[in-house]
Amino acid sequence: MDLYYMPSCPHCHRVLQWMEENGLEDEVITHDITASDAAADELMRIEGGEGYVPCLVDGERIVVGDGPIIEYLERRL
Repeated sequence: MDLYYMPSCPHCHRVLQWMEENGLEDEVITHDITASDAAADELMRIEGGEGYVPCLVDGERIVVGDGPIIEYLERRL
């Protein structure tokens, strides 16, 4: 799984904190879109030019937003 995020985004921090509290930080590859043009470009490609964060990609599944991402990860536990 891949998580696209921005350090200044409070919704992203909520997801990152939840992942840490639930021991998932090693199972999800994080991509700071402000630190990597390649990650930002990939996010735009994945989301069709929208670039919303946080964005979780799990295979073909794309989940956007802190609440939906946390709900999705809870179901996977």
